[in-house]
Amino acid sequence: MASPRFRLFACCVLLSSAAWAQQPPTTAPAPAPGRFSAVAPPRYVPAPPSPAARAALRLHQEGCQAEGFDDATCEKAVRQLEAVVRDDPRQLDAQLALADAVWNQAFRKPEGSAERARLRQRSLELYQQLVDLGVPDARPYYGLSVLTRDPDLRIGLLRRALELAPKHPEAHKDLAGLLLTRGQVDEAVREYRTHLSVRPYEGREDALEDIQFADRLASAGRVREASQVYDAVWDATGKEPRSERCQIFKAVELDPYERIGARFARELRNLRSACAGSPRLEGAVELERQGRDAAALQELERQIQENPVPAEPYLALQRLHLKQGRVDEAAEVMTRYFRQEKDPEERCRHFRTLSPRTTRALEPGLMNDLDRACRARRP
Repeated sequence: MASPRFRLFACCVLLSSAAWAQQPPTTAPAPAPGRFSAVAPPRYVPAPPSPAARAALRLHQEGCQAEGFDDATCEKAVRQLEAVVRDDPRQLDAQLALADAVWNQAFRKPEGSAERARLRQRSLELYQQLVDLGVPDARPYYGLSVLTRDPDLRIGLLRRALELAPKHPEAHKDLAGLLLTRGQVDEAVREYRTHLSVRPYEGREDALEDIQFADRLASAGRVREASQVYDAVWDATGKEPRSERCQIFKAVELDPYERIGARFARELRNLRSACAGSPRLEGAVELERQGRDAAALQELERQIQENPVPAEPYLALQRLHLKQGRVDEAAEVMTRYFRQEKDPEERCRHFRTLSPRTTRALEPGLMNDLDRACRARRP
Protein backbone atom coordinates (compact mmCIF):
# COMPACT_ATOMS: atom_id res chain seq x y z
CA MET A 1 0.00 0.00 0.00
CA ALA A 2 1.30 3.46 -0.86
CA SER A 3 2.60 5.84 1.77
CA PRO A 4 -0.19 8.21 2.94
CA ARG A 5 1.96 11.19 2.00
CA PHE A 6 2.18 9.83 -1.54
CA ARG A 7 -1.57 9.41 -2.07
CA LEU A 8 -3.16 11.26 -4.96
CA PHE A 9 -4.97 14.53 -4.41
CA ALA A 10 -8.03 13.34 -6.31
CA CYS A 11 -10.02 16.30 -5.00
CA CYS A 12 -7.86 18.59 -7.06
CA VAL A 13 -7.84 16.83 -10.41
CA LEU A 14 -11.17 15.07 -10.92
CA LEU A 15 -13.53 16.85 -13.25
CA SER A 16 -16.49 16.18 -10.95
CA SER A 17 -16.68 18.73 -8.15
CA ALA A 18 -18.39 16.11 -5.97
CA ALA A 19 -15.28 13.93 -5.68
CA TRP A 20 -12.88 14.95 -2.93
CA ALA A 21 -9.78 13.17 -1.60
CA GLN A 22 -8.19 13.61 1.81
CA GLN A 23 -4.50 13.91 2.52
CA PRO A 24 -2.82 14.09 5.92
CA PRO A 25 -0.84 17.22 6.80
CA THR A 26 2.70 17.17 5.47
CA THR A 27 5.95 18.77 6.44
CA ALA A 28 6.04 20.92 3.33
CA PRO A 29 6.88 24.60 3.89
CA ALA A 30 3.89 26.87 4.30
CA PRO A 31 3.14 29.57 1.71
CA ALA A 32 4.44 33.00 2.59
CA PRO A 33 2.18 34.70 5.16
CA GLY A 34 -0.20 37.26 3.75
CA ARG A 35 -0.35 35.83 0.23
CA PHE A 36 -3.87 34.45 0.63
CA SER A 37 -6.93 36.66 0.67
CA ALA A 38 -10.31 35.03 1.16
CA VAL A 39 -12.01 38.05 -0.44
CA ALA A 40 -9.82 38.37 -3.53
CA PRO A 41 -12.03 39.07 -6.57
CA PRO A 42 -11.93 36.34 -9.22
CA ARG A 43 -9.54 37.25 -12.03
CA TYR A 44 -9.49 33.85 -13.64
CA VAL A 45 -12.24 32.20 -15.67
CA PRO A 46 -11.51 28.50 -16.26
CA ALA A 47 -11.89 27.09 -19.75
CA PRO A 48 -13.41 23.67 -20.53
CA PRO A 49 -10.75 20.98 -21.01
CA SER A 50 -9.35 21.08 -24.52
CA PRO A 51 -8.66 17.86 -26.47
CA ALA A 52 -4.97 18.16 -25.54
CA ALA A 53 -5.91 18.67 -21.91
CA ARG A 54 -8.15 15.61 -21.91
CA ALA A 55 -5.34 13.48 -23.37
CA ALA A 56 -2.88 14.75 -20.73
CA LEU A 57 -5.43 14.16 -17.95
CA ARG A 58 -5.86 10.57 -19.11
CA LEU A 59 -2.11 10.06 -18.87
CA HIS A 60 -2.16 11.60 -15.41
CA GLN A 61 -4.82 9.15 -14.31
CA GLU A 62 -2.90 6.22 -15.77
CA GLY A 63 0.56 7.00 -14.46
CA CYS A 64 0.51 9.53 -11.63
CA GLN A 65 -1.85 7.82 -9.19
CA ALA A 66 -0.29 6.67 -5.94
CA GLU A 67 -1.53 3.16 -6.66
CA GLY A 68 0.18 1.98 -9.83
CA PHE A 69 2.41 5.04 -10.18
CA ASP A 70 4.61 4.75 -13.25
CA ASP A 71 7.60 7.09 -13.53
CA ALA A 72 7.78 7.18 -17.32
CA THR A 73 4.04 7.64 -17.83
CA CYS A 74 3.81 10.31 -15.16
CA GLU A 75 6.80 12.18 -16.59
CA LYS A 76 5.08 12.15 -19.99
CA ALA A 77 1.86 13.39 -18.37
CA VAL A 78 3.75 16.24 -16.70
CA ARG A 79 5.31 17.32 -20.00
CA GLN A 80 1.93 17.28 -21.74
CA LEU A 81 0.20 19.10 -18.89
CA GLU A 82 2.92 21.77 -18.92
CA ALA A 83 2.40 22.25 -22.66
CA VAL A 84 -1.37 22.52 -22.23
CA VAL A 85 -1.01 25.14 -19.50
CA ARG A 86 1.55 27.13 -21.53
CA ASP A 87 -0.83 27.24 -24.49
CA ASP A 88 -3.87 28.13 -22.38
CA PRO A 89 -3.39 29.13 -18.74
CA ARG A 90 -7.18 28.89 -18.25
CA GLN A 91 -7.02 25.07 -18.37
CA LEU A 92 -7.77 24.67 -14.66
CA ASP A 93 -8.08 20.88 -14.61
CA ALA A 94 -4.70 20.59 -16.29
CA GLN A 95 -3.12 23.00 -13.79
CA LEU A 96 -4.51 21.06 -10.84
CA ALA A 97 -3.40 17.74 -12.33
CA LEU A 98 0.07 19.20 -12.88
CA ALA A 99 0.34 20.30 -9.24
CA ASP A 100 -0.79 16.87 -8.11
CA ALA A 101 1.54 14.98 -10.45
CA VAL A 102 4.57 17.01 -9.38
CA TRP A 103 3.71 16.44 -5.70
CA ASN A 104 3.51 12.69 -6.27
CA GLN A 105 6.73 12.70 -8.29
CA ALA A 106 8.49 14.23 -5.28
CA PHE A 107 7.95 11.07 -3.27
CA ARG A 108 9.84 9.03 -5.85
CA LYS A 109 12.95 11.00 -4.96
CA PRO A 110 15.20 10.18 -1.97
CA GLU A 111 14.00 11.61 1.30
CA GLY A 112 15.87 14.78 2.18
CA SER A 113 17.16 15.23 -1.36
CA ALA A 114 17.23 18.61 -3.10
CA GLU A 115 15.14 17.21 -5.97
CA ARG A 116 12.37 16.12 -3.64
CA ALA A 117 12.33 19.55 -1.99
CA ARG A 118 12.29 21.27 -5.38
CA LEU A 119 9.33 19.25 -6.66
CA ARG A 120 7.34 19.75 -3.49
CA GLN A 121 7.96 23.50 -3.55
CA ARG A 122 6.91 23.64 -7.19
CA SER A 123 3.66 21.86 -6.39
CA LEU A 124 2.94 24.34 -3.59
CA GLU A 125 3.64 27.25 -5.93
CA LEU A 126 1.30 25.86 -8.59
CA TYR A 127 -1.55 25.73 -6.08
CA GLN A 128 -0.60 29.13 -4.67
CA GLN A 129 -0.70 30.75 -8.13
CA LEU A 130 -4.30 29.61 -8.55
CA VAL A 131 -5.22 30.85 -5.09
CA ASP A 132 -3.59 34.23 -5.78
CA LEU A 133 -5.68 34.54 -8.95
CA GLY A 134 -8.87 34.08 -6.94
CA VAL A 135 -9.90 31.04 -8.99
CA PRO A 136 -13.66 30.50 -8.50
CA ASP A 137 -13.23 26.79 -7.77
CA ALA A 138 -12.81 25.12 -4.37
CA ARG A 139 -10.16 22.63 -5.43
CA PRO A 140 -6.98 24.76 -5.35
CA TYR A 141 -7.91 26.21 -1.95
CA TYR A 142 -8.53 22.79 -0.50
CA GLY A 143 -5.44 21.34 -2.17
CA LEU A 144 -3.24 24.09 -0.75
CA SER A 145 -4.85 23.75 2.70
CA VAL A 146 -3.74 20.13 2.81
CA LEU A 147 -0.14 20.97 1.99
CA THR A 148 0.42 23.95 4.26
CA ARG A 149 1.31 23.67 7.95
CA ASP A 150 0.23 27.10 9.19
CA PRO A 151 -3.14 26.60 10.95
CA ASP A 152 -4.33 30.17 10.34
CA LEU A 153 -3.64 29.90 6.62
CA ARG A 154 -5.29 26.50 6.54
CA ILE A 155 -8.44 27.83 8.19
CA GLY A 156 -8.63 30.72 5.73
CA LEU A 157 -8.18 28.40 2.76
CA LEU A 158 -10.79 25.97 4.05
CA ARG A 159 -13.32 28.73 4.66
CA ARG A 160 -12.80 29.96 1.11
CA ALA A 161 -13.18 26.42 -0.24
CA LEU A 162 -16.48 26.11 1.63
CA GLU A 163 -17.72 29.42 0.27
CA LEU A 164 -17.25 27.94 -3.21
CA ALA A 165 -18.36 24.38 -2.37
CA PRO A 166 -20.60 24.39 0.74
CA LYS A 167 -21.03 20.62 0.59
CA HIS A 168 -17.32 19.79 0.46
CA PRO A 169 -17.15 17.04 3.14
CA GLU A 170 -13.39 16.94 3.60
CA ALA A 171 -13.13 20.71 4.01
CA HIS A 172 -15.79 20.61 6.74
CA LYS A 173 -13.96 17.76 8.47
CA ASP A 174 -10.54 19.41 8.30
CA LEU A 175 -11.93 22.73 9.49
CA ALA A 176 -13.67 21.01 12.41
CA GLY A 177 -10.40 19.42 13.49
CA LEU A 178 -8.50 22.71 13.37
CA LEU A 179 -11.22 24.55 15.27
CA LEU A 180 -11.29 21.87 17.94
CA THR A 181 -7.53 22.17 18.37
CA ARG A 182 -7.97 25.92 18.90
CA GLY A 183 -10.65 25.35 21.52
CA GLN A 184 -13.53 26.62 19.36
CA VAL A 185 -15.56 23.57 20.27
CA ASP A 186 -19.08 24.76 19.39
CA GLU A 187 -18.05 25.77 15.88
CA ALA A 188 -16.04 22.57 15.50
CA VAL A 189 -19.13 20.53 16.40
CA ARG A 190 -21.22 22.42 13.84
CA GLU A 191 -18.64 21.83 11.13
CA TYR A 192 -18.40 18.14 11.91
CA ARG A 193 -22.16 17.73 11.91
CA THR A 194 -22.21 19.27 8.46
CA HIS A 195 -19.42 16.92 7.39
CA LEU A 196 -21.47 13.94 8.52
CA SER A 197 -24.56 15.21 6.72
CA VAL A 198 -22.85 15.65 3.33
CA ARG A 199 -20.26 12.88 3.37
CA PRO A 200 -20.97 9.61 1.56
CA TYR A 201 -19.95 6.87 3.99
CA GLU A 202 -17.34 4.65 2.35
CA GLY A 203 -16.32 2.18 5.02
CA ARG A 204 -14.17 1.54 8.05
CA GLU A 205 -11.69 4.36 7.46
CA ASP A 206 -14.49 6.94 7.58
CA ALA A 207 -15.95 5.37 10.73
CA LEU A 208 -12.61 5.32 12.52
CA GLU A 209 -11.98 8.98 11.68
CA ASP A 210 -15.41 9.85 13.10
CA ILE A 211 -14.64 7.88 16.25
CA GLN A 212 -11.32 9.70 16.61
CA PHE A 213 -13.13 13.05 16.45
CA ALA A 214 -15.73 11.84 18.97
CA ASP A 215 -12.93 10.83 21.33
CA ARG A 216 -11.41 14.30 21.03
CA LEU A 217 -14.77 15.82 21.91
CA ALA A 218 -15.08 13.53 24.93
CA SER A 219 -11.57 14.52 26.05
CA ALA A 220 -12.69 18.16 25.85
CA GLY A 221 -15.57 17.35 28.21
CA ARG A 222 -18.24 17.27 25.50
CA VAL A 223 -19.48 13.72 26.00
CA ARG A 224 -23.01 14.44 24.80
CA GLU A 225 -21.77 15.88 21.50
CA ALA A 226 -19.37 12.95 21.20
CA SER A 227 -22.29 10.55 21.65
CA GLN A 228 -24.07 12.24 18.73
CA VAL A 229 -21.09 11.53 16.50
CA TYR A 230 -21.10 7.92 17.72
CA ASP A 231 -24.82 7.68 16.95
CA ALA A 232 -24.10 8.85 13.40
CA VAL A 233 -21.33 6.24 13.01
CA TRP A 234 -23.65 3.55 14.37
CA ASP A 235 -26.30 4.45 11.81
CA ALA A 236 -23.79 4.69 8.95
CA THR A 237 -22.47 1.20 9.69
CA GLY A 238 -25.93 -0.36 9.96
CA LYS A 239 -25.49 -2.37 6.76
CA GLU A 240 -22.01 -3.59 7.64
CA PRO A 241 -21.50 -7.21 8.72
CA ARG A 242 -21.61 -7.59 12.47
CA SER A 243 -17.98 -8.68 12.53
CA GLU A 244 -17.01 -5.40 10.85
CA ARG A 245 -18.98 -3.36 13.36
CA CYS A 246 -17.28 -5.27 16.14
CA GLN A 247 -13.90 -4.21 14.79
CA ILE A 248 -14.95 -0.58 14.31
CA PHE A 249 -16.32 -0.17 17.84
CA LYS A 250 -14.09 -2.60 19.73
CA ALA A 251 -12.09 0.08 21.60
CA VAL A 252 -15.04 2.26 22.63
CA GLU A 253 -15.46 2.71 26.40
CA LEU A 254 -19.21 2.60 26.93
CA ASP A 255 -19.59 3.71 30.57
CA PRO A 256 -19.59 7.51 30.00
CA TYR A 257 -22.15 7.17 27.24
CA GLU A 258 -24.40 4.74 29.08
CA ARG A 259 -24.59 7.24 31.94
CA ILE A 260 -26.21 9.79 29.61
CA GLY A 261 -28.45 7.21 27.92
CA ALA A 262 -26.75 7.34 24.51
CA ARG A 263 -28.59 5.23 21.96
CA PHE A 264 -25.48 3.77 20.31
CA ALA A 265 -24.11 2.65 23.70
CA ARG A 266 -27.23 0.66 24.53
CA GLU A 267 -27.23 -1.06 21.14
CA LEU A 268 -23.49 -1.63 21.15
CA ARG A 269 -23.70 -3.29 24.57
CA ASN A 270 -26.12 -5.80 23.07
CA LEU A 271 -23.74 -6.40 20.17
CA ARG A 272 -20.67 -6.99 22.31
CA SER A 273 -21.57 -10.63 23.05
CA ALA A 274 -21.03 -11.29 19.34
CA CYS A 275 -17.68 -9.51 19.40
CA ALA A 276 -15.95 -11.82 21.85
CA GLY A 277 -12.75 -13.40 20.66
CA SER A 278 -12.84 -16.92 19.27
CA PRO A 279 -9.59 -18.58 20.37
CA ARG A 280 -10.95 -22.07 19.69
CA LEU A 281 -11.85 -21.01 16.16
CA GLU A 282 -8.24 -20.06 15.56
CA GLY A 283 -7.13 -23.38 17.02
CA ALA A 284 -9.56 -25.25 14.79
CA VAL A 285 -8.08 -23.59 11.72
CA GLU A 286 -4.62 -24.79 12.75
CA LEU A 287 -5.90 -28.32 13.46
CA GLU A 288 -7.51 -28.50 10.03
CA ARG A 289 -4.26 -27.32 8.46
CA GLN A 290 -2.58 -30.27 10.16
CA GLY A 291 -5.18 -32.64 8.71
CA ARG A 292 -6.87 -33.24 12.10
CA ASP A 293 -10.42 -32.50 11.00
CA ALA A 294 -12.11 -34.46 13.82
CA ALA A 295 -10.23 -32.46 16.46
CA ALA A 296 -11.08 -29.23 14.60
CA LEU A 297 -14.79 -30.16 14.72
CA GLN A 298 -14.58 -30.68 18.47
CA GLU A 299 -12.89 -27.31 19.00
CA LEU A 300 -15.58 -25.55 17.00
CA GLU A 301 -18.37 -27.21 18.98
CA ARG A 302 -16.68 -26.15 22.23
CA GLN A 303 -16.44 -22.60 20.90
CA ILE A 304 -20.19 -22.56 20.21
CA GLN A 305 -20.89 -23.87 23.71
CA GLU A 306 -18.81 -21.09 25.22
CA ASN A 307 -20.38 -18.34 23.10
CA PRO A 308 -23.25 -19.33 20.80
CA VAL A 309 -23.69 -15.86 19.25
CA PRO A 310 -20.90 -15.32 16.63
CA ALA A 311 -21.58 -16.84 13.24
CA GLU A 312 -18.01 -17.74 12.36
CA PRO A 313 -17.74 -21.06 14.26
CA TYR A 314 -21.01 -22.27 12.71
CA LEU A 315 -19.80 -21.34 9.24
CA ALA A 316 -16.50 -23.15 9.84
CA LEU A 317 -18.37 -26.24 11.09
CA GLN A 318 -20.63 -26.20 8.06
CA ARG A 319 -17.63 -26.08 5.76
CA LEU A 320 -15.85 -28.94 7.52
CA HIS A 321 -18.96 -31.15 7.41
CA LEU A 322 -19.43 -30.42 3.70
CA LYS A 323 -15.77 -31.15 3.09
CA GLN A 324 -16.36 -34.64 4.49
CA GLY A 325 -19.63 -35.12 2.61
CA ARG A 326 -21.89 -34.80 5.67
CA VAL A 327 -24.57 -32.53 4.22
CA ASP A 328 -27.20 -33.27 6.87
CA GLU A 329 -24.75 -32.37 9.64
CA ALA A 330 -23.90 -29.13 7.85
CA ALA A 331 -27.61 -28.28 7.66
CA GLU A 332 -28.08 -29.10 11.34
CA VAL A 333 -25.25 -26.75 12.32
CA MET A 334 -26.72 -23.89 10.32
CA THR A 335 -30.18 -24.61 11.68
CA ARG A 336 -28.77 -24.08 15.18
CA TYR A 337 -27.25 -20.82 14.05
CA PHE A 338 -30.43 -19.48 12.43
CA ARG A 339 -32.57 -20.41 15.43
CA GLN A 340 -30.38 -18.50 17.89
CA GLU A 341 -29.54 -15.51 15.66
CA LYS A 342 -31.73 -12.51 16.55
CA ASP A 343 -30.38 -9.98 14.06
CA PRO A 344 -32.42 -10.13 10.80
CA GLU A 345 -29.60 -8.61 8.74
CA GLU A 346 -27.14 -11.21 9.97
CA ARG A 347 -29.58 -14.06 9.38
CA CYS A 348 -30.16 -12.95 5.82
CA ARG A 349 -26.51 -12.19 5.13
CA HIS A 350 -25.52 -15.77 5.98
CA PHE A 351 -28.60 -17.36 4.45
CA ARG A 352 -27.79 -15.73 1.10
CA THR A 353 -24.25 -17.13 1.16
CA LEU A 354 -25.11 -20.68 2.26
CA SER A 355 -23.77 -23.55 0.24
CA PRO A 356 -26.56 -24.78 -2.11
CA ARG A 357 -26.07 -28.26 -0.65
CA THR A 358 -26.76 -26.95 2.84
CA THR A 359 -29.77 -24.96 1.66
CA ARG A 360 -31.35 -28.02 0.06
CA ALA A 361 -30.86 -30.02 3.26
CA LEU A 362 -32.47 -27.46 5.58
CA GLU A 363 -35.84 -28.30 7.11
CA PRO A 364 -38.36 -26.99 4.51
CA GLY A 365 -40.28 -24.81 6.95
CA LEU A 366 -37.13 -23.02 8.14
CA MET A 367 -35.82 -22.64 4.60
CA ASN A 368 -39.12 -21.15 3.39
CA ASP A 369 -39.30 -18.76 6.35
CA LEU A 370 -35.75 -17.55 5.73
CA ASP A 371 -36.29 -17.24 2.00
CA ARG A 372 -39.48 -15.21 2.43
CA ALA A 373 -38.02 -12.92 5.12
CA CYS A 374 -34.79 -12.31 3.20
CA ARG A 375 -36.53 -11.59 -0.08
CA ALA A 376 -38.56 -8.94 1.73
CA ARG A 377 -35.35 -7.34 3.07
CA ARG A 378 -33.65 -6.93 -0.30
CA PRO A 379 -33.11 -3.24 -1.24
